[in-house]
Amino acid sequence: MVPTPAAAVPIARPPLMNMNHELDDLPEHPPGHLPDRPPVRRAIPNKPPRPRPLLFYEENEKYFEFTNLAPYPVVSQWKEYPTSEHLFQAKKFLGYAPSIAERIRTISNDPRVASEEGNRNSSAVRSDWREKEIEIMEEVLELKFTQHQKLRRLLLDTGERYLIFNSGKYDDFWGNGADGKGRNELGKALMRLREMLRQ
Repeated sequence: MVPTPAAAVPIARPPLMNMNHELDDLPEHPPGHLPDRPPVRRAIPNKPPRPRPLLFYEENEKYFEFTNLAPYPVVSQWKEYPTSEHLFQAKKFLGYAPSIAERIRTISNDPRVASEEGNRNSSAVRSDWREKEIEIMEEVLELKFTQHQKLRRLLLDTGERYLIFNSGKYDDFWGNGADGKGRNELGKALMRLREMLRQ
């Protein structure tokens, strides 16, 4: 005999949830959670404007004192030189051709004459001059600016300004050159000295 299949038992289904109602009952923020806040916009401080470069060269303008032609005597090895240009030119020969060095020191108070005398004797210049000239310039400037307090204060008062020896076409090594792209080694040496004097 074929058994009669059992009657299917209906499966009880849970009542449908009202999702909208359930969502309404949720707390605005879960326990232990801080409410979301818009990011705080911090004001970015304005950068101070970069100081204008300071150009020096002309005899009738301020800061001519920074040039080696300015009439400030410098004492080195118990001898006085009329200007720092005299001492710089003499150092091409000191210890190598002392008679030329002494002639440069005493030939004239005019630094241009001292420069011409140094260039006229270029064949007797010490052999390591090209390697040493920036270092020697730094030594000469240190003597000049530490022996004259007015000059020391003038240099320190330039703050963070970039110093440029505005020699134009006349010098693209110590100055900025005709195109403004010269090495400006005198200006750089003065800025290094300025930093040293602050310490």
